[in-house]
Amino acid sequence: MANKEFILNLGKLMISVAWVDGKLQNEELNALKELLFLLPDISGEDWMQLEMYMASPIGEEERRQLLERVLVGVRSSADKNFVIDTLQKLVAADGVIDQEESATLTSIRQDLEEQSTGLLAHLSGSIRKALKNRGSHYRGQSAREDHLEDFIKNTIYFQLVLEMKSRNLTWQLPESQIRKICLAAGLMAYIAWVDNEVCSREQESMARGLRECWGLSEEEARVVTEISRTRIMKGLDLVRLTTGFCEYTTLDERKAFLRCLFSIANAANKTSYGEIEEIRNISKALGLPHQEFIDAKLTIPREDRGGL
Repeated sequence: MANKEFILNLGKLMISVAWVDGKLQNEELNALKELLFLLPDISGEDWMQLEMYMASPIGEEERRQLLERVLVGVRSSADKNFVIDTLQKLVAADGVIDQEESATLTSIRQDLEEQSTGLLAHLSGSIRKALKNRGSHYRGQSAREDHLEDFIKNTIYFQLVLEMKSRNLTWQLPESQIRKICLAAGLMAYIAWVDNEVCSREQESMARGLRECWGLSEEEARVVTEISRTRIMKGLDLVRLTTGFCEYTTLDERKAFLRCLFSIANAANKTSYGEIEEIRNISKALGLPHQEFIDAKLTIPREDRGGL
């Protein structure tokens, strides 16, 4: 996998090419955001960095500098394959890769092999065509949800929407309920990850909590658990998780949720001091009285929490 700096530089170069004629229509901007979502392992903070490049036109000199960064960053065949794979997903956004697009991808691979500045022209053709094709999908729509806020504030929900779309799944739950469940899953994963590992027993406990506390089916709970496990390994913002969870839940739901967190903490190797303290922090962030934290902690046998 290419490193984060290289991935971001490629994203910035893609944005600079989109600005090549000095303007971006609203539907093209929406299309550009969706294409950039194809980049892997982009955090909310990374996305805000990319958004800076979408905010205003990028001149020719800066575009050349970004091109140079990408060319210098190509150090291995894996890096070259990453660029090609990313662009294949981009040009296939309309479902097909025609002969012209296939030929352009071949030229781009050659540009990468030779570290040729001709890469800029070939990228420009591919990206502008992709934006035109994708942008036509948005044209004429008076309202469309902007996924940026979801990407930054509720990453698990964002990932879940993409997963459901790719599998042609529809869940018979209100959107607000799905958002709440995703925030809950993020907090569950946060506790499971205290020791920098989410073991199978913790995953089982998370899935069980999603089924019993939030009414998900076995398959739904498995999908949400896997997404939250993957996301916590890349980092999730506790402040955003707790703030969002407060917005979507009642006081009684938050009280019951503490017990669920302790159950996950105790799923493997008993409940550690670190896990207890993280749940204490979450309890405070959720605005719960200290006694609620104590009551939830006491649901775990004393010997399983080292007498704490």
